[in-house]
Amino acid sequence: MATVVMTFSYFPFAAAFASPDGIDGGLVAIALAVAPLVFVILAFVSRNPKAPRRVLQAMGVLLGVGFTVGLFAPVLGAAAGFALGGALCLNPPDTIDVAKWRISATILMTFYMFILLLFVTPAGVFSGGLLPLMMLGFGDEYALWSAGSSRSRA
Repeated sequence: MATVVMTFSYFPFAAAFASPDGIDGGLVAIALAVAPLVFVILAFVSRNPKAPRRVLQAMGVLLGVGFTVGLFAPVLGAAAGFALGGALCLNPPDTIDVAKWRISATILMTFYMFILLLFVTPAGVFSGGLLPLMMLGFGDEYALWSAGSSRSRA
Protein backbone atom coordinates (compact mmCIF):
# COMPACT_ATOMS: atom_id res chain seq x y z
CA MET A 1 0.00 0.00 0.00
CA ALA A 2 2.81 2.39 0.83
CA THR A 3 4.38 1.95 -2.62
CA VAL A 4 1.16 3.10 -4.26
CA VAL A 5 1.00 6.18 -2.04
CA MET A 6 4.71 6.82 -2.63
CA THR A 7 4.13 7.02 -6.38
CA PHE A 8 1.58 9.79 -5.73
CA SER A 9 4.28 11.69 -3.88
CA TYR A 10 7.28 10.84 -6.06
CA PHE A 11 5.89 11.48 -9.55
CA PRO A 12 4.58 15.01 -8.86
CA PHE A 13 8.01 15.76 -7.39
CA ALA A 14 9.71 14.40 -10.51
CA ALA A 15 7.33 16.36 -12.74
CA ALA A 16 8.09 19.55 -10.80
CA PHE A 17 11.72 19.39 -11.89
CA ALA A 18 10.94 18.34 -15.47
CA SER A 19 9.25 21.62 -16.34
CA PRO A 20 11.20 23.73 -18.85
CA ASP A 21 9.96 26.89 -17.11
CA GLY A 22 11.71 26.04 -13.84
CA ILE A 23 10.66 24.28 -10.68
CA ASP A 24 6.89 24.04 -10.17
CA GLY A 25 6.35 24.86 -6.50
CA GLY A 26 2.79 23.55 -6.48
CA LEU A 27 3.87 20.06 -7.47
CA VAL A 28 6.64 20.10 -4.87
CA ALA A 29 4.07 21.10 -2.23
CA ILE A 30 1.77 18.23 -3.25
CA ALA A 31 4.69 15.78 -3.08
CA LEU A 32 5.73 16.98 0.38
CA ALA A 33 2.13 16.88 1.63
CA VAL A 34 1.67 13.24 0.59
CA ALA A 35 5.11 12.01 1.74
CA PRO A 36 4.29 11.64 5.46
CA LEU A 37 1.38 9.37 4.59
CA VAL A 38 3.84 6.90 3.03
CA PHE A 39 5.74 6.60 6.27
CA VAL A 40 2.57 6.47 8.38
CA ILE A 41 1.34 3.53 6.30
CA LEU A 42 4.70 1.74 6.51
CA ALA A 43 5.05 2.19 10.26
CA PHE A 44 1.51 1.44 11.36
CA VAL A 45 0.71 -1.38 8.93
CA SER A 46 3.98 -3.15 9.82
CA ARG A 47 3.03 -2.64 13.50
CA ASN A 48 6.19 -0.84 14.49
CA PRO A 49 5.95 -0.19 18.24
CA LYS A 50 7.81 3.11 17.80
CA ALA A 51 5.69 4.22 14.85
CA PRO A 52 5.06 7.92 15.65
CA ARG A 53 8.71 8.62 16.39
CA ARG A 54 9.88 6.63 13.37
CA VAL A 55 7.54 8.57 11.06
CA LEU A 56 9.02 11.87 12.26
CA GLN A 57 12.56 10.52 11.88
CA ALA A 58 11.74 9.25 8.39
CA MET A 59 10.45 12.67 7.33
CA GLY A 60 13.67 14.23 8.61
CA VAL A 61 15.70 11.68 6.67
CA LEU A 62 13.62 12.26 3.54
CA LEU A 63 14.20 16.00 3.72
CA GLY A 64 17.88 15.71 4.66
CA VAL A 65 18.84 13.05 2.15
CA GLY A 66 16.44 14.42 -0.45
CA PHE A 67 18.02 17.84 -0.39
CA THR A 68 21.65 16.73 -0.18
CA VAL A 69 21.54 13.95 -2.77
CA GLY A 70 18.98 16.01 -4.66
CA LEU A 71 21.67 18.56 -5.46
CA PHE A 72 22.98 16.04 -8.01
CA ALA A 73 19.60 14.76 -9.20
CA PRO A 74 16.35 15.67 -7.41
CA VAL A 75 14.62 12.38 -8.26
CA LEU A 76 17.61 10.40 -6.98
CA GLY A 77 17.46 12.30 -3.70
CA ALA A 78 13.74 11.66 -3.34
CA ALA A 79 14.13 7.93 -4.03
CA ALA A 80 17.06 7.58 -1.61
CA GLY A 81 15.15 9.52 1.03
CA PHE A 82 12.07 7.33 0.66
CA ALA A 83 14.20 4.19 0.89
CA LEU A 84 16.08 5.28 4.02
CA GLY A 85 12.92 6.62 5.62
CA GLY A 86 11.14 3.39 4.81
CA ALA A 87 13.97 1.41 6.38
CA LEU A 88 13.38 3.34 9.59
CA CYS A 89 9.61 2.88 9.56
CA LEU A 90 9.31 -0.82 8.76
CA ASN A 91 9.05 -3.01 11.82
CA PRO A 92 12.09 -5.31 11.93
CA PRO A 93 11.48 -9.03 12.41
CA ASP A 94 12.08 -10.30 15.95
CA THR A 95 14.38 -13.11 14.94
CA ILE A 96 17.07 -11.39 12.89
CA ASP A 97 18.80 -8.04 12.38
CA VAL A 98 17.81 -6.63 9.00
CA ALA A 99 19.28 -3.12 9.30
CA LYS A 100 22.46 -3.85 7.33
CA TRP A 101 20.48 -5.56 4.56
CA ARG A 102 18.04 -2.66 4.31
CA ILE A 103 20.89 -0.15 4.12
CA SER A 104 22.67 -2.33 1.54
CA ALA A 105 19.49 -2.54 -0.52
CA THR A 106 19.11 1.25 -0.35
CA ILE A 107 22.69 1.82 -1.48
CA LEU A 108 22.30 -0.69 -4.31
CA MET A 109 19.03 0.93 -5.42
CA THR A 110 20.57 4.41 -5.35
CA PHE A 111 23.60 3.30 -7.37
CA TYR A 112 21.41 1.45 -9.90
CA MET A 113 19.12 4.43 -10.28
CA PHE A 114 22.10 6.76 -10.71
CA ILE A 115 23.42 4.59 -13.56
CA LEU A 116 19.97 4.54 -15.15
CA LEU A 117 19.67 8.32 -14.85
CA LEU A 118 23.01 8.72 -16.62
CA PHE A 119 22.32 6.41 -19.53
CA VAL A 120 18.53 5.92 -19.79
CA THR A 121 17.03 8.94 -18.04
CA PRO A 122 13.31 8.08 -18.43
CA ALA A 123 13.91 4.60 -17.01
CA GLY A 124 15.83 6.11 -14.11
CA VAL A 125 13.03 8.53 -13.30
CA PHE A 126 10.40 5.79 -13.56
CA SER A 127 12.38 3.34 -11.41
CA GLY A 128 12.58 5.90 -8.61
CA GLY A 129 8.85 5.63 -8.10
CA LEU A 130 8.89 1.86 -7.74
CA LEU A 131 12.25 0.64 -6.45
CA PRO A 132 12.81 2.25 -3.02
CA LEU A 133 10.29 0.28 -1.00
CA MET A 134 10.57 -2.79 -3.22
CA MET A 135 14.30 -3.00 -2.53
CA LEU A 136 13.63 -2.86 1.22
CA GLY A 137 11.43 -5.91 0.77
CA PHE A 138 14.18 -7.67 -1.15
CA GLY A 139 16.66 -6.79 1.60
CA ASP A 140 14.34 -8.26 4.24
CA GLU A 141 13.77 -11.41 2.21
CA TYR A 142 17.52 -11.87 1.69
CA ALA A 143 18.14 -11.36 5.40
CA LEU A 144 15.55 -14.03 6.25
CA TRP A 145 16.99 -16.40 3.66
CA SER A 146 20.52 -15.78 4.90
CA ALA A 147 19.52 -16.41 8.50
CA GLY A 148 17.73 -19.62 7.51
CA SER A 149 20.62 -20.97 5.49
CA SER A 150 23.14 -20.22 8.24
CA ARG A 151 20.96 -22.08 10.76
CA SER A 152 20.68 -25.10 8.49
CA ARG A 153 24.49 -25.27 8.19
CA ALA A 154 24.96 -25.17 11.98
